[in-house]
Amino acid sequence: MSNDAPIPATPWPRALLFDLDGTLVDSVPDIADAINTVLVAEGFAALKVDDVRKMIGNGIQKLVERAFDASGKPLAGDELTAMTARMMEVYGKGLTVATTPMPGALSAAAWLHRRGHRLAVVTNKPEAFSREIVEHFGLHEMFTVVVGGDTCATRKPDPEMLFHACRELGVAPEDAILVGDSPADVNAALAGGFPCIAVRGGYTNIAVEELGADCVIDSLDDLAEALARVPAPSPSA
Repeated sequence: MSNDAPIPATPWPRALLFDLDGTLVDSVPDIADAINTVLVAEGFAALKVDDVRKMIGNGIQKLVERAFDASGKPLAGDELTAMTARMMEVYGKGLTVATTPMPGALSAAAWLHRRGHRLAVVTNKPEAFSREIVEHFGLHEMFTVVVGGDTCATRKPDPEMLFHACRELGVAPEDAILVGDSPADVNAALAGGFPCIAVRGGYTNIAVEELGADCVIDSLDDLAEALARVPAPSPSA
């Protein structure tokens, strides 16, 4: 990302809230390996990685529910709770084996940090897992706030996680923008009144252009140009 890429000559956005899976990192190889370990242990065939990719976006329990449903065994209640716990145990041992940064993620984060923007990760992945991944890629000094799926009482697409991140960063919601890749991200932004940039190549079953984001980019290499095109919210009357 160019250090002199155009950006509005105003303090806005003071903060950027980033989704993690499919936005900052491609974690699907490790997630697929974990859910397939659980499925195979239960006597089911492993799922294709591309199929698992389509199941990501609303937390680990929803992933487990979708994976077992696709395998012909719908889960609910105690069974779903038990398999989710098993998935958490397996995945927690291999969070960064094959996970890699998304294109442009590391350079974009460094560029934003140098310019003084406050950065947070807001993800439906559990907070402890998210922090381990953020630290593994050396992002913890730039992303000073990590809000996970178990940090607040609700998860995306509910916007409370976004408001919580703003409080932790010390900025007003109108001074922040969300960067994500999925319906959960964009819907949370829309529900909370946050401008949103959607990134192609993430985890969504809906065409990214149809999610309703203010701007769509090919990768985080294009983030600076996108910030120049997304207007700040109008001041409240």
